[in-house]
Amino acid sequence: MTKNIKQSTIFILVVLGLSYFVLWGPLAVFQLKTANLVEGKIYNPIAFLSFIIGGFVPSIVGIILTSVYEGKIGIKLLLKSSINIRIGFKPLIMIIVYPLLLVVLQLSLYFFLGGKFDYSQFIKQLPTIIPLIILGPVSEEFGWRGFLQKRLNKEYSQILVSLIIGIVWSIWHLPLFYMIGTSQHEFNIPFIPFMISVTSSAFVYTYIYNKSKDSLFSAILIHWLVTYVLQVISSTVSRTLIYNAVEFIPSLVIGGCVGVIMIRERSNKT
Repeated sequence: MTKNIKQSTIFILVVLGLSYFVLWGPLAVFQLKTANLVEGKIYNPIAFLSFIIGGFVPSIVGIILTSVYEGKIGIKLLLKSSINIRIGFKPLIMIIVYPLLLVVLQLSLYFFLGGKFDYSQFIKQLPTIIPLIILGPVSEEFGWRGFLQKRLNKEYSQILVSLIIGIVWSIWHLPLFYMIGTSQHEFNIPFIPFMISVTSSAFVYTYIYNKSKDSLFSAILIHWLVTYVLQVISSTVSRTLIYNAVEFIPSLVIGGCVGVIMIRERSNKT
């Protein structure tokens, strides 16, 4: 086992261990009523705090392990990467186009199934875009991309890196599907389609991160924009069993296309 694989394995085990056995797992098992995120109500402050801290586990673990393995220099480089806005033209275009394409495909699927959508929600929910940069992008990306992908990139192809991160990223979310008040629980979202969607999106994140020369800022930015548009769509659509089951298709299509690009670029190098 190489150094990078060992460090990656430790990161994955610590993140999942803290989430499953310390922070999110107990809330799910004992059905502790933390809050109703759909209605914006907090029921149990202590349990809710555990829920919030759980969301920061990937970044917290990523930062701590970076300090352990790379010292102050590693932390400095990690933080510098998070504000490195020089990500290049191609990654920037992808960061802009991907959320827009996701919205078009997601709503097209919804309309195909007979749904109607209130576009004004993109304006009405705009104030939430500021706190969303913390809940998701900042709370996770120092771990997924800043620590884990940085090491996996040295060992595996982009395809395999995307699959590993996507699957782990999905499994990390699993307790949320059994926690009262989360959107996953309240909207009865099935886990397998969610897993396909998240893993597919990991291909896009992997590609953008690599093309931006390991700029963590690029990962935070794309995560931020995608979280916002998906929040608006998810909270506005009228969910049915069919829509929940096929909601992953747009992400799968886009992720699949990026996967093809990865394979072609690798073939051109050999």
